[in-house]
Amino acid sequence: MKTASFLLCFLGALALCVQIAHALICFQCENEASNWNCLRATRCSQGERRCVTIGTVTAKGNDSQVLITKKCAERCPSEKEYPNRALNSLFCCENCWCNLWPPK
Repeated sequence: MKTASFLLCFLGALALCVQIAHALICFQCENEASNWNCLRATRCSQGERRCVTIGTVTAKGNDSQVLITKKCAERCPSEKEYPNRALNSLFCCENCWCNLWPPK
């Protein structure tokens, strides 16, 4: 009885570890002026298999600034999905922590 109980607990813990090991981890932030504010790692949902970094220009001329958004995504977005934003860059990748760097 003890052996069966131990085996059941062991298999449950193993299944949990395997599930966590296959999860994608991306950095996440929304409209931040500094990449230092975008270093919060987040475990993505099951269907999300991409990490995305988006650089958006806020204004033109001397007052312009690039705001950074990082997130998990199901697929790589296209520039057409952001018609109301002046995109500076759009980066998409498929590995854990691959969206570490700021937009180029």
